[in-house]
Order: sequence, then structure tokens, then C-alpha cells
Amino acid sequence: MKSNDHYFTVGAKSVQQSKHLRGRLFTTSHPKYWWFRKKAPDSQNKPIPRRIYILGPGNIGSLVGHSLAGIPHRPPITFIINKKKTLSAWDQRGRSIEVVKNGITNVQHGFDAELVHRPTDVKDAAALEQPTHPPPAATDEDSETIYNLIVSVKAHGTVLAIKDVAHRLTSDSSILFLQNGMGMLDELNEQVFPDETKRPQYLVGVITHGVYSTRPFSVVHAGHGTTSISILPRRAFSSYLSSSSTAFYLLRTMARTPVLAAVGFSPTDLLQIQLEKLATNAVVNPLTAIFDCTNGELLHQPSVSRLMRLLLAEVSLVIRSLPELQGVPNVRMRFHPGRLEGVVLGIIKATANNSSSMLQDVRRGRAVEIDYINGYVVRRAKEMGFQCVVNYMIMHLVKAKIRIERTKPENALPFKG
Repeated sequence: MKSNDHYFTVGAKSVQQSKHLRGRLFTTSHPKYWWFRKKAPDSQNKPIPRRIYILGPGNIGSLVGHSLAGIPHRPPITFIINKKKTLSAWDQRGRSIEVVKNGITNVQHGFDAELVHRPTDVKDAAALEQPTHPPPAATDEDSETIYNLIVSVKAHGTVLAIKDVAHRLTSDSSILFLQNGMGMLDELNEQVFPDETKRPQYLVGVITHGVYSTRPFSVVHAGHGTTSISILPRRAFSSYLSSSSTAFYLLRTMARTPVLAAVGFSPTDLLQIQLEKLATNAVVNPLTAIFDCTNGELLHQPSVSRLMRLLLAEVSLVIRSLPELQGVPNVRMRFHPGRLEGVVLGIIKATANNSSSMLQDVRRGRAVEIDYINGYVVRRAKEMGFQCVVNYMIMHLVKAKIRIERTKPENALPFKG
């Protein structure tokens, strides 16, 4: 245990007091927060470590870490880093995070960092199960339990990133996922935590802040948004009272952070927020990547508009057919193709000058989250017995675009023949 780790008592009294956090955001008379009005079980009245670990020091991870560091009685914060190059950049910056908003720079210090040991001489991720070289000797950090973890890595890197620290997670741990896309938790349960009794408590968040990076551990907060969070039930039809006490601590700590504007939602409400963002990402991200354009350049193009409507018609059909949303009021209207088109166009106009994260990754020849956006739509459709051919086509166009970018010779060294 690090010297500055303190404990925080979580119990019935502290949950009742949570309604005072962030003022009206936790007004417990609102039906949306019915689950906060419940009384926590006495068995949860026990101290837990306050330290929060952040896995994925990218744009969102840096913003969250910086924001948490700015609150009164801040928690100890540790970044988990899996590349020596990134750790070197971290040391060069003086172990600080810089956030620029409206031309004003704010720097926060006092973070810790850990380097996870991952083999780098294997190309196949599956080979990580049997490293070609013996792993380094374990340190105290390698075995210290992680109780509070925030994950902000790219969707396709979730399983591998969690495997790096899985031995430090227990059923008393809580993980908050702040990522684009859907379907990662299913893979995680199948490949890392198949035993429900040993599985950490999951929280899922949807973050709408606009952030981009200028250099490592320096980000520009270009657009203020919100952070929607929910504690997921450990199993179907289980009560929130079975949730780990660390989940409530993590949720309340995020809610104390003014910059993030974090709000708690029920799991069903959060699922709908996720799906609405998925619908937007399924249009904006792949189309900007394929056409190599900014968000705003998608507007006023008749052919692009037709393609948008075809994509959204399939997305709408899948969402409105999901068994987990059957019986939920207003789902058919909320996810009607016409309404989704209005939501997408509104976001495109508001972010007209931005380049999507998928476009930036494609230009660099990096892997993208397409399998967890349009690919998720295709998989859920297949489960329900129909096909989404437009989303399937778009998914493979993006993958082909990445392969083409990787084979371009711009970075090749010139030589004389």
C-alpha cells in the first residue's frame, strides 16, 4: 500500500449523503435516481482504499486524471502505462498533465505511474499467454490489489489491457469503462472473468467532452460535455444492493468533479444513452474515415445523406428490436430513423471543424474501433435473425482503408538503385 493511500468509509450513511453531491445532479426526488434513494446494506459499511488507477493515459484518461486531481481532498491517482516510451514521455513532462481550455493552460501534478510488464517481441496477441522470455520478477506494485480502476483504452485493446492487471483485481474491485463502442464487456467476461463470483463490479460511462491531444499528457478540452455513468448489475435481475462498495465510492468521486459534469443513471437509461451515441458514431466515424474529411464536410452532400439514412435505418431496426429494451417506454420514438438523423446532423454541425478519432487513427494506419461500433450492430442483428448489409459493407471499407494506408510508401527511406 502506498504511503498516501487513505481509506474511505462506505455505508448507509454515506450513500444517503450522496444526494448533496454536485447539488441538483443528485436530487433524489427525481425518478431517474431511484437507485440512489435505496439504503445500502450494513455489510458494505467498511473502509476501502481511495486510490484510483487509470488504465489508458490517452485523451480521455488524461482529462479524467487532471479533473480528479483538481477536486478538494483529491484521491491518490496512479496511471498504468504499458510502454516504456510512454513512461519516458511521462517522466520528461515531470509527471504532470496539462489541459488547455479556451486558451488557458492548467497543469496538475502529484500523480503516480506504474509500468506493466508486457512482452514486446511477439506479434500475435494470443502468444502473450506463453511469453518467449521469462517475465520480470514481481514487485510490490505488481501484486497490490486495485480496488478502483478507470479504463479509457481503445475498445479493441480492452481485453489485453485488463489481462495485464487481472491478477490484481478481485470481486471487491470496481472498473469504470469510459470508451466508445459496445460489446467489450461480453468479451471481457468470456476471456478474462468467466467466473461471476470472482468478477469485479462494472460501471459504464458515456463521455461527450471534446478532447484532442497536442503531445503526450497534454490535451485540449475543445468542447464541454457531460459524463453519464451507471453501476451495472452483477447478474440479470439482481439488485444494485449487491454492488461493490467501491462502485459507489468511484461514482461519487466522479460526481464531485465539476469539469466532468458526471451524472448517475439507472442501467436501462444508460444503455439508451450508449445506443444513441453508438448510432452517431456508426455514421460519423466511418464516413469521415472513408472520405478522409472533417465532420462538417459530410453535410450538404446528397450521396452522403442517402448513405447516412441507409446506415441509420439498419441501426434503428437493430436497437428497437433489442430484447433488453422491450417494454421500455418511448424506445420506438427515441430510436426512430428520423429522430436519429436529427441527432446525428446536430452533432455534425456542432463539431463541423473536428476530425473524428477514427479518421485520425486511419491516417496513422492504426487499428480502429469499427468492430465495436458498426460491427456491434451487425453482430446483434445476426443474433436476432436478420442482416445489416450496409453496416457490414461500411465496416469492411474502413478495414480496407487502414490496410491501404499501412502500405503507402510515404515513410519509406529513399535509396539509389
